[in-house]
Amino acid sequence: MINSIGSPQISGINAENRLSSASGVQAQSAPVSDAPAHAEDSVELSSQNRTDKLLAATADKAAKLESTLGEHVPGQVIVKTKGSLMCGVNDIAKKYGGEVIEKFKFNQSVFKGMQGDMIHMQLPEGMSTAQAMAAMQKDPSIEYAVPNTIYHLEPEPGAEPGAAAAQDAKTPEGKVPNDLDPKLWGLNNQGQDNGTAGCDIGATKAWQTTTGLPNGQGPVIAVIDTGVDYNHPDLVNNIWTNPGEIPGNGIDDDGNGVIDDVHGYNARYDNGDPMDKHSHGTHCAGTIAAEGNNGQGVVGVNWNATIMPIKIFGDDGSTDAASIIRGINYATTMGARVTSNSWGGGPANEAIKEAFNKSNALHIMAAGNSSDNNDVTPHFPSSYRLPNSIAVAATDRNDQMAWFSCYGKNSVDLAAPGKDIYSTVPGGGYGNKSGTSMATPHVTGAAGLLLAHDPTMSNEELKARLLDGTDKIDGLQDKLVTGGRLNVDKAMHMEYTPNDKNVNN
Repeated sequence: MINSIGSPQISGINAENRLSSASGVQAQSAPVSDAPAHAEDSVELSSQNRTDKLLAATADKAAKLESTLGEHVPGQVIVKTKGSLMCGVNDIAKKYGGEVIEKFKFNQSVFKGMQGDMIHMQLPEGMSTAQAMAAMQKDPSIEYAVPNTIYHLEPEPGAEPGAAAAQDAKTPEGKVPNDLDPKLWGLNNQGQDNGTAGCDIGATKAWQTTTGLPNGQGPVIAVIDTGVDYNHPDLVNNIWTNPGEIPGNGIDDDGNGVIDDVHGYNARYDNGDPMDKHSHGTHCAGTIAAEGNNGQGVVGVNWNATIMPIKIFGDDGSTDAASIIRGINYATTMGARVTSNSWGGGPANEAIKEAFNKSNALHIMAAGNSSDNNDVTPHFPSSYRLPNSIAVAATDRNDQMAWFSCYGKNSVDLAAPGKDIYSTVPGGGYGNKSGTSMATPHVTGAAGLLLAHDPTMSNEELKARLLDGTDKIDGLQDKLVTGGRLNVDKAMHMEYTPNDKNVNN
């Protein structure tokens, strides 16, 4: 999971890249120096007049926009400038009487095709997000402007309205570790707890080929979530360590803009401690890579792996677009090969979409827990339908679509076990959770296991294998792109043909 990338600059994470505020505008640090330090009063007045006229001319559009924005941080926008822009980012903010809170710097070597600048802007007092967006749509120097949208973790599904009947049993085969708890039906379903034998991801058979690679030797898997309890005894040996950082010295040793980011990044609070005090992210991390065959707790899809914790949600389960972008930026720049995204809902956000799309990682995304058809009612980010993303639904221990799971024949790729999933929780414990959030790390773990087997796989091949290697299930045929449930063993050993039809859906 460790890639040598020198000393990347991750602006928007580093407090030095945050601009100090003018009167009535809050920001965190010193101003960026790409705009003139002084301007003539007559120029200021002329600029203000132009802005006032533009706001007046777009007032009707702003009024219509207001009701469509969803929950967002008032008085803020995220702005993407056009690649041909000649002026500095401060000039853009100044034009609207605002200030730049942060400028995201995307490493072009891992964010292919990212042009222009992306900035997080604080608007002047009295200017709404909708007003600014309406005016900026008329600005030839701006590609798009979007709200700093607020997102919340989806609640865990409640009680199931009914129970599915068990089917005929099959005989399991494969390699079994000493911590394969019977509760881990998603990895090894032998019909326990009224389940159906064989309705699992084929992990024990895949483990005959590989159980993953030791920490630091395999693909970096970023868990973009509520953080991870990196001290959990079943996770500690599989947690990423930043090779360029010296623990606890209070210095940004590797120059990436974050002090003491030894085991990941807290994008929500912009610091180097991604400890999980919520539990959601730790539970996902355990499914991906709880240490295998260590005689305690549980085993993940990977017995050995390198998990990079990225905390985008606060301990209250909420976040915003700027935090999400910072998290994607850090994970990609610091070498993540795969990201796990067990979250979603709320409106689309073009800046988040572009950050995912231009990243060179493969992004696994939860389809949602509202039982909706995502073809009709999109669930973001999984409904962005990017070439480098996979949308995951949830199944139960009888290969039935979980009652809460979103689906979509054209928008949700495959399913994985997501009901009554047993995994790690903070403080060294274990517990059950349900949701497409729990299905997603099964697929993320499978992606990591495939890359451990063959690190040369492209995103295209990795996605094709995961999708085309599914077990086809009658009840999923009209609900998913593949009509199938994850089978990591089949995905690992199937014949791969480039340009598979499912890859770019």
